[in-house]
Amino acid sequence: MDFKKLSIYFHWPFCLSKCPYCDFNSHVRKEINHRRWLLGYLKNIEHWKKKLPRSKIQSIYFGGGTPSLMNPKTISIILEKLYKNFSLNDDIEISLEANPSTVEKRKFKDFSSIGINRISIGVQSFNDNDLKRLGRKHSSNDAIKAIDIAKSTFCNVNFDLIYGRQFQKLNEWEKELEYALSLESQHLSLYQLTIEKGTTFRNLYNAGKLKGLPCPELSRRFFITTNKLCKKRNFNSYEISNFAKNKFECIHNLNYWKCGNFIGIGPGAHGRFEYKMSRFSYKNIKNPENWLEKSLTSKDPIQNLKKISKLEQFEELIMMGLRTSEGINLNNIEKNTEISLNMEKLDYLKKSKFIGLKDKKLHLLTKGKLVLNKIVNELLT
Repeated sequence: MDFKKLSIYFHWPFCLSKCPYCDFNSHVRKEINHRRWLLGYLKNIEHWKKKLPRSKIQSIYFGGGTPSLMNPKTISIILEKLYKNFSLNDDIEISLEANPSTVEKRKFKDFSSIGINRISIGVQSFNDNDLKRLGRKHSSNDAIKAIDIAKSTFCNVNFDLIYGRQFQKLNEWEKELEYALSLESQHLSLYQLTIEKGTTFRNLYNAGKLKGLPCPELSRRFFITTNKLCKKRNFNSYEISNFAKNKFECIHNLNYWKCGNFIGIGPGAHGRFEYKMSRFSYKNIKNPENWLEKSLTSKDPIQNLKKISKLEQFEELIMMGLRTSEGINLNNIEKNTEISLNMEKLDYLKKSKFIGLKDKKLHLLTKGKLVLNKIVNELLT
């Protein structure tokens, strides 16, 4: 039987507190009925089994929010349901996000025993003053302990750091990143601070109260230094913000960037999938309580289910594919969408050393990565 590869994302929308830079669908609640949430997730698994029966799961990802707040038994039952209803890759990747303040040795062992084989820790900084500015509840010591526990429990450990923080100097980031690399995890996600709509930081920025952000030139130097240091320590920059040792690239996220099939389960989660020779997109209801109520009453919690046009597929393939070091195969894109890029624009970008282009395989050079969004806009207009 010919199975289509599929990734599944579960969104746990709850956190202990809301960070001022975060635009994810996360919420703080005094009480959470874990049993009802488990039933909601199980109902949605049943829905997708009927919709996509000939699928083989290559990755499962528990994100949030803070999914490490979930009871390991809850995750165990979810995984058992998936095992019974879908075919799975032999080397399936099962990831869980965790915050250092929620890391417990016993709980991590429980997560490992039920099948979690990749952990991603939201460290964000090893500087205690910056952690306070970022609204984080943990200290740098908490982060170090969490990484140590993770490394002793899992063979595939990632942690996140944010750079370009308020008042951060380049030499300070160099020392911090060198220290992070010395911790010998398998993967690092390194994001430059962005001021997103709907966040506390955006409100402060609009009011002129968010001080100490880097100028464009310093931001450029942050990015170049980050890539240089990671390359020196054999961390491959396989995506513009993600670095991994050989064979530890995140399967789940690569599937997103390559525009594969994935379903999202949980409040606000998105999905893309092929069905009867067409490609569709959707998103879930964003409000946690409304999503759960719809799920438990057998009403569809999905919104905006629509067929994706060839043009939209073309745009997604360009936008997502250019984020990766592998880049995009123009022949494949033209075959799948019947749309071609403007060769004059490609020639100009190649001569200007923004892109590499050979045998219709296109990828960004360092100069192009620094202006990724501008390159994408140029190619799509």
